[in-house]
Amino acid sequence: MIRFDRFTLKAQEAVQESQSVAEKHGHQAVDVEHLLYALISQSDGIAQPFNN
Repeated sequence: MIRFDRFTLKAQEAVQESQSVAEKHGHQAVDVEHLLYALISQSDGIAQPFNN
């Protein structure tokens, strides 16, 4: 079992947001695309959009 309490705060927020994104689109499971979207949507997270 995954212990989410051992994740960083930002990681916990990304997992929660990925669940919300999946639900919003009517998906029953969280997929890697949902998590990626949540990570790049964080304004001060580790994943930042690439800008030239």
